[in-house]
Amino acid sequence: MVRAIKNNKGYIMKTFDDLKFTKHKVTKKAIMASLELKPNVFISVVAGEGMYSTSRKGVRAECTKVEDASSFEVAIIDENLPDDEQQWDVNGWQTREDINKLIIENS
Repeated sequence: MVRAIKNNKGYIMKTFDDLKFTKHKVTKKAIMASLELKPNVFISVVAGEGMYSTSRKGVRAECTKVEDASSFEVAIIDENLPDDEQQWDVNGWQTREDINKLIIENS
């Protein structure tokens, strides 16, 4: 279980636990979630078949429940930046703790 994280001002930061996972829009064999970290900056987290993730069924295998995932594919989308400055690469095989670090870095 991930505990609440406080920043240096004592405010409770968003964490992995704030992500609300749903069925992926493209495939039934994956899950997805996104969270706005600050105005127009989002974290996108997916896991499932063909994605850079691990589930109980294996690496890049089907995942239909967040509880079954041990690692995830993650992207940070900053809509404040023009397209040519976007970071289009995803981070694969990120743990819940890795995702918490990305949330802190991008909040």
